[in-house]
Amino acid sequence: MVGKVSAAAAVAVLAACCIGLIPAPFLPAQAMSENVVSRHLRIRIPAERIWLARESISDMERSWEFARAAGGGKLPGRVLIIVEWDDAASSVDPDSATISIGMADPAAARDLRGFLVHSAVRELSRLALITLSDRGASRPESRFLLDGMSEIIAHDFSNSVRRLSAAWAVSFYLDRVTPFSLSRLATWGDDAPGRRDLLAAAPGVTLLNACRERFGRERVLKLFEMLGERGLQESLAAAFRVPAAEAETDWLKRVRAYTPADITPAGAEEAPVLVRVESDPAHAGTVLSLRLFASDSNLDLTPSGIFMVDETGGRVLQGRPAGGGGRHFLFELPIEGDRPAGTYRVALTAIDGGGNVRNWEAHYTVAR
Repeated sequence: MVGKVSAAAAVAVLAACCIGLIPAPFLPAQAMSENVVSRHLRIRIPAERIWLARESISDMERSWEFARAAGGGKLPGRVLIIVEWDDAASSVDPDSATISIGMADPAAARDLRGFLVHSAVRELSRLALITLSDRGASRPESRFLLDGMSEIIAHDFSNSVRRLSAAWAVSFYLDRVTPFSLSRLATWGDDAPGRRDLLAAAPGVTLLNACRERFGRERVLKLFEMLGERGLQESLAAAFRVPAAEAETDWLKRVRAYTPADITPAGAEEAPVLVRVESDPAHAGTVLSLRLFASDSNLDLTPSGIFMVDETGGRVLQGRPAGGGGRHFLFELPIEGDRPAGTYRVALTAIDGGGNVRNWEAHYTVAR
């Protein structure tokens, strides 16, 4: 952990370095301040960003109270929040009641305060749920539930639950790429290591929302309590009083029956916009490269939120990052050896971190 350094001390060190008394490699990387404190929180943040902590502390204190209530009353009474400006990852340390929030995320640039507060309530919720479950929720097989529930609580806090509708679209497509099951989700954290966003949390969001609607909020909280004593499937059965396979089947039926549609929770101006789609003619038995260019005012559109459905074969592909700058995504579609020459249609769906969903179509050509 980086200690607190006053502005005067930082200036003195810099001056000493300039005249050769202190070698440059021994300069502190970034002066940190812990001068912003509330009843339950202390914020450690780069000193030059302390204005952000001061503007956010009242909302972050309210988020502590909300996360504590939503997480079963198990949130530690004093929590240190470390704001990391050069890191994109966020993390929770229950041993020291510390959370770290990474601000080196493109989505943070548009609304620093909003991003910080949303991240704080999400990570405080994780800490509360980990404590409630006696760390059972942080086991690999249960981590997708922890991701989903902390995202649900964060959106409940900000009255932005409409954004969670996009989680059904994400789950619908991911299930078509590789079919969902509880056993598959036991390794979900391996597919999205360190990610904290709506797209990574989508399977847990949809399963828990399906269970909240069927069994009630209290039973879902009971599920997290059970995770401290039992494995995932045993906890599901004990909390909901039905076989785990029944809860799984009910959830999968809802995911697979979903019909993706455009969603704009905060207005169309925040949704991704298709700029163009490019592809070179392909031949039967080769691989078609299709490139999608999109504009994204919120800077939270990533390859994991772009899907393509080849309407001829029904194959679903998830986007990949592509070079060339800008919002540029790549799909590589194998063309069957017996595919006739002609023009074919694909359906494209873009889902950003703000819960916006946009559906487009494009065409490609198979040459003779």
